[in-house]
Amino acid sequence: MKKESISKTGTMFVMALLMMAMVFAAKVPVNAASSIKNATVTVQRKGSGTNSLSIRWKKISSARGYIVYRRAEGEKKYKRIASVSSGRNYYADRGLKSGKIYRYRVLAYRTEKGKRVYSKYKTLEIATRPAQIRKVTVTALSGSKVKVHWLRRKNADGYRIYRKPNGGNWELVNDVPSSPLTFIDATASPKTKYVYAVRAYRKAGNVKYLSEMKKSAKIKTTGKSAPVSNSAFNSYQKDVMKKILYAVETGGQIYGNQRYDDFTEAYTNSSAEHAITIGAGQWYATEAQRLLKLIHSTMGEDVYKQYDPKGYVWKDVQNKNWSTYKLKKNANRAKIIVKLISSPIGIKCQDQLMYQQIDEFEAEIRKLGVTDIQAVGMFINFRHQGGYGAVTRILKKTAKPYNLVNVYKAIESDTGNQVGTYKTRQAKVYNWLLTYMK
Repeated sequence: MKKESISKTGTMFVMALLMMAMVFAAKVPVNAASSIKNATVTVQRKGSGTNSLSIRWKKISSARGYIVYRRAEGEKKYKRIASVSSGRNYYADRGLKSGKIYRYRVLAYRTEKGKRVYSKYKTLEIATRPAQIRKVTVTALSGSKVKVHWLRRKNADGYRIYRKPNGGNWELVNDVPSSPLTFIDATASPKTKYVYAVRAYRKAGNVKYLSEMKKSAKIKTTGKSAPVSNSAFNSYQKDVMKKILYAVETGGQIYGNQRYDDFTEAYTNSSAEHAITIGAGQWYATEAQRLLKLIHSTMGEDVYKQYDPKGYVWKDVQNKNWSTYKLKKNANRAKIIVKLISSPIGIKCQDQLMYQQIDEFEAEIRKLGVTDIQAVGMFINFRHQGGYGAVTRILKKTAKPYNLVNVYKAIESDTGNQVGTYKTRQAKVYNWLLTYMK
């Protein structure tokens, strides 16, 4: 046989095989369970810039491509913005506005029985980062306090404040709401040089998207100690109050006892407590968050990482809603929190926060007309246990003069929240105040 005949025969054979394969494929029905309609594309954040966002998703093996949809903040409908080939699982969206929230959906598609069919989807909410703040100014105040002021940034939900001591590392001071545009740092050390910085943030999907830092000029704090904040308590009386509150919170109602490493799960004390409670002073929800921020800023980043090397807890402190923050006691994050609060710096910070709260509560109660030292102490106990509402409720029932005896008579008939329920606690505090608060 000639070579030409062999070539033609081979070509015809291959074409016949291809035609058979096409006929066979056309006759094979798409299994309902394997239809792309049952697949779901979940979009995840890949990156965020001031004017750009990038997203990614897990590939679907049977997909022939992907359609990307976007809905910008203020818009009512999603718009189709891109078609992506099956070989890619990411998309970069550019030319966006800073500090804006965007929502994305990605649908996979393929042809089934001659028709284009689309997958299900899960929506991603993400934000571009706000533009950098234009100006940050700092002023040294008395008591080594520093006043930080900045200019408003459009679309900011709030601001994050940092400071860096001379030769040290950046420390997170606090997150504050979008107004006012001023923050007083009362935790700075005396006679210390600092640089402060502020970042605007936009919140989307429980993530805070931060602008670049805007730094202040250097500032040196005064050498004066912090004022007593109008407190009539002397240092001995404050120490008595601290021991009383620690005793009734975690010390087994034994004066002078406390458990600095205490970790209490949500709903343990009450069905109304939707978050964890930590420390000797039983700091609950956002108070627990406040304590962990204080520990972080006092330790500094390098020391803090020894306790939380991957930053799991610190990310939660910055980004989670602590009014409902829950953890099981045996969870890894819970164990990290216990190590932090029971460390030497953690214990120091707990005492510092307790003294600070005693000052704050005392000022509130004296404004209500209570001046007797022992009576003030009893109302601080109520305030710590049941909030400001418990103080005003019991004060209305208290006969004048506002002394310890009359306050205790008022509490005997009270049934409101934990303050009115825990009679044994109130009896212990009453006796300790009589014995120690002089």
